[in-house]
Amino acid sequence: MKKIKKLLTAGLFCFTCIAEAQQIQTDRPNETESPAVITTRHIQIESGFSFEKEDDDKTFEVPNAVFRYGVFKNAEIRIESAFKIDHKEQEQHSGIEPLIVGAKYHITNHKGLIPDLALLARVSIPWLADNAFQESKYSPEIRMLAQHELSKSSHLGYNMGVKWLAETAHPEYIYTLSADHALTKKIKLVAEAYGYAESHHHAQNTADIAVLYVLQKNMQLDIMAGSNIMHSPQQKFVEIGLSYKL
Repeated sequence: MKKIKKLLTAGLFCFTCIAEAQQIQTDRPNETESPAVITTRHIQIESGFSFEKEDDDKTFEVPNAVFRYGVFKNAEIRIESAFKIDHKEQEQHSGIEPLIVGAKYHITNHKGLIPDLALLARVSIPWLADNAFQESKYSPEIRMLAQHELSKSSHLGYNMGVKWLAETAHPEYIYTLSADHALTKKIKLVAEAYGYAESHHHAQNTADIAVLYVLQKNMQLDIMAGSNIMHSPQQKFVEIGLSYKL
């Protein structure tokens, strides 16, 4: 009986250590999606408020949100939406953007030179939106997500993918590169560059920096700012968000 109690105590101690070591991991606030998936039968809500300025046009998302649910060990399903306010010249439009549904599947864990790998697929539903933002076609997207562990506190992540645009059904190629470093157990810095490219067009390239702060092991606050670079239009944006795992 004493041996059983000792084993149970040791097992409980190990489980507690593992549970405490597990910390919320989010796909926001940057463009680079993480290969990590949500734990089975858990929900994670990632929400934020954003402001974007391109020349004299202003766009607000108040809020945007991603709902992620772990369906089994290596897979999650997700729903994305946003309430958008557009100021363009003398016009203003507001309403819900097209709903996006998708799934992420984790393929393999990091091992040596092999990175963490996952596949993300999603599609924008054109008619699940307010009239001002309804689109003419479905807009499917697929990405390969990768992340290398450089050290216990630093990671390098990147995405490669393609999205078929709702307006034209033409493919748009997506590439992202993100580096993060944990200053402490609660504070992480992220720097990122990413771009979108259509055939026979200059790529639209963007860079941003973000600070992530873990309020609790299941709750994270983030703030991000960025700007377009190179051949892209003059655009600046800022975003603040809160993520919570249930």
